Amino acid sequence: GKEIPGQASLVFDVVLLDLHNPKDGITIENQHVPESCERRSQTGDFLRYHYNGTLLDGTLFDSSYSRNHTYDTYVGKGYVIAGMDEGLLGVCTGEKRRIIIPPHLGYGEEGRGKIPGSAVLVFDIHVVDFHNPADSVSVTVNYKPSNCTVLSKKGDYLKYHYNASLLDGTLLDSTHSLGKTYNIVLGSGQVVVGMDMGLQDMCVGERRTVVIPPHLGYGEDGVEGEVPGSAVLVFDIELLELVSGLPEGYMFVWNGEVSPNLFEEIDQNHDGEVLLEEFSEYIQAQVDSGKGKLAPGFDFEKIVKNMFTNQDRDGNGKVTAEEFKLKDQEAKEEHDEL
Repeated sequence: GKEIPGQASLVFDVVLLDLHNPKDGITIENQHVPESCERRSQTGDFLRYHYNGTLLDGTLFDSSYSRNHTYDTYVGKGYVIAGMDEGLLGVCTGEKRRIIIPPHLGYGEEGRGKIPGSAVLVFDIHVVDFHNPADSVSVTVNYKPSNCTVLSKKGDYLKYHYNASLLDGTLLDSTHSLGKTYNIVLGSGQVVVGMDMGLQDMCVGERRTVVIPPHLGYGEDGVEGEVPGSAVLVFDIELLELVSGLPEGYMFVWNGEVSPNLFEEIDQNHDGEVLLEEFSEYIQAQVDSGKGKLAPGFDFEKIVKNMFTNQDRDGNGKVTAEEFKLKDQEAKEEHDEL
């Protein structure tokens, strides 16, 4: 045309940005693989990872580090570009790898945002953790005393120390730093479901590691400023004290025979009606004398008020002899009462 004369010699100064072949697959370069890798990611796992995304010439187009938040996704399910979906399979927790993705497995001829059309992409990733929605709690016993006959069960009152961390070792919390134990009634919903499961069948002095997937921990939301969303949690636990609980459904039990004149004993002024104050004083006296036992780990006043309310069937604040029944007299009802 008008710009290039006939018979002209041409000079081109070229910078090669990238190249690929339509037959290319992804390229994986392992940068760091942890020595301990008990499990590798597979299709259907939910994975949290950090990444830097660049072009082949080193131009940075995106980074999860700049947002101070991992990228979280299911792998092998089509939630990310095909090349990344493939490149995230078979990784270990803590692994670092480089994934090079040709455009037909990335953003194609059109590109996206800062990514030019037909660009080869380079992702340097660091796997923080992963889990599968079908995962349960994992328990590893690190130490068990030789005398280990009394095992924790639902309703027991437990005192224990713990260190809580993420799978990459980041410390989240520790009772040791607070200088006091963590105390709960097992199975009462005072801790996340996974911890309730992980503390089962444990004896005093035992030490164990409990790994809790997020659906049994703090879920997708996590705890703001404390636990990241969808995080797998690791608890190193030592059980220090165990107080046996009561049978399920009971908040008070007798240690001996029940008086045949129980209502009359509670009704201290013999007016045929028992008030909350009378009821509370009587229960306290039975506990102090060892004749009765309350469910450990709960507030005394709340337990007694709950027991009294269950006996006060008409809700008038008084219990009569006609209303008063022992637990075994109403097997078909589920009340936390005498």
